Amino acid sequence: MSAGSSSNGERLRSLRPWFLVAAMILTWLAGVNGTMNGCHTVSFLRQGSVPESSAVLEQAKADETQGLMLVQRAAEHRAYADAPKRMMPLSIAQVLLSLLLVIVSAMVLAGRPGSRSLALQVIAANTLFVIVQYALTQPIREAWINAVAYDTRQLPFNESGLQLPFFDVRTPAFWWLCTRLGLALHLGVLGAAGAALASPRTRAFMDAVARAEERLEREDEP
Repeated sequence: MSAGSSSNGERLRSLRPWFLVAAMILTWLAGVNGTMNGCHTVSFLRQGSVPESSAVLEQAKADETQGLMLVQRAAEHRAYADAPKRMMPLSIAQVLLSLLLVIVSAMVLAGRPGSRSLALQVIAANTLFVIVQYALTQPIREAWINAVAYDTRQLPFNESGLQLPFFDVRTPAFWWLCTRLGLALHLGVLGAAGAALASPRTRAFMDAVARAEERLEREDEP
């Protein structure tokens, strides 16, 4: 009986599509990242401590390596603090949906019966939320991007260190590109996960897992 169970386990593992594993790992990471970002924003809004632009600039001038990141984070915080009634519910929703994404990704990786349909629903909900969140936070994004572009011009760094082949990090265009690439990457991960879950190979794998579970339950019955 143990030999048969071992053989069934090996057969099920051979049916598990590699792209499903890759997609679920990516969605798990996206869920963890979303949870951390949402919790950070909620914590900041509850504390209500807004960083002063002048103090941040002085700190950034002393650290060329971390200066740009300090300026960007402070500008985001100031923009969030100006719109707490919008950012707080969005951040809480982000935490909850991201946690669900972490859970269903782990369930699919473990081959839990019924996890495929649940994961598809959670991915669809996260996709819709990401789009709605991006649209609702457009004015907030514009505020912190303009603030970053202005503040970075006050940094006494070597200009060549603040320029990329096609973009200068002191311009709003660079930061708009970053936010849009981030949105595209997030949606791409969710879309790839949905496609992986909807593939025939994934359905065959999950069906085989469900049949194996039913067979084990029948064997355990007296």
